Amino acid sequence: MKKITGSLLAALLFAFVITTISGLGTVKASAATLTDDLDGDGTDETIVYEIAETDDYSVELKSLTINGKDVLAVAQFEDQFQPDRIKLEVIDTCTKDGLKELAVIKGVDSWDVYTLFRFNGERISQYCIVDNADEIVSQKKKNTIATKGYVFVNGIGNIRVTITAKVKSGKLRYNTDTAIAPNKDNKTTTFKTNRKITLYSDEYVYEEIGTLKKGAKFKLVKMLRDGEGNFTRICVKSNGVTGWIDTYDFDSSTFIIKNPPVWN
Repeated sequence: MKKITGSLLAALLFAFVITTISGLGTVKASAATLTDDLDGDGTDETIVYEIAETDDYSVELKSLTINGKDVLAVAQFEDQFQPDRIKLEVIDTCTKDGLKELAVIKGVDSWDVYTLFRFNGERISQYCIVDNADEIVSQKKKNTIATKGYVFVNGIGNIRVTITAKVKSGKLRYNTDTAIAPNKDNKTTTFKTNRKITLYSDEYVYEEIGTLKKGAKFKLVKMLRDGEGNFTRICVKSNGVTGWIDTYDFDSSTFIIKNPPVWN
């Protein structure tokens, strides 16, 4: 009897080891459910999805259904990279149109890519892709996307801003001629200079109106981009005087201020 029991235990242990070893290369998956009214008809959709962890430490969206219909194939999007995390959220980009977007958010470290989809009650379609966004902000304007994130401002460092773009044919169109202001999420927008700086009357930096001495405090008001998308024109306010600074010659390692917010 003891021999039979020992053999049985040995067999069970062997089976457990084999199962464990064979399972090392398999995919770990987790299913989740969201409920929200995507199409604005007053009835919540049931969104069921499954995210799988692969054996190369990346993840992928394995399944996606809305109201029991498989929509993963229809909602297929290009995999530009292998993410280490994926999450799904319902986002309302416009509070006026009655629609909400299903966001598939992929990330590697701190880099997030939002792929937004819309559902009309029958089918799902891709709305647009938003790169490098920390947060999508709900607003009242139709066919626009407002995002919060960091931009690097020449001579200053990383500044958190809200940027709005129009959605046209699934693409985001940014207006680089519009000045962008820092938002309230910044730890500070008041800085102290580490050198003497010329102030100009406007963003064309042609007419000089004064200087900021070394050690002068100023508040960052807004920024403008050049043709390559770099923020090189900065509007500041110091001692009641508002003027523009040309930071065209500065880069990510050269600053006009003390303690730049490089790693915010």
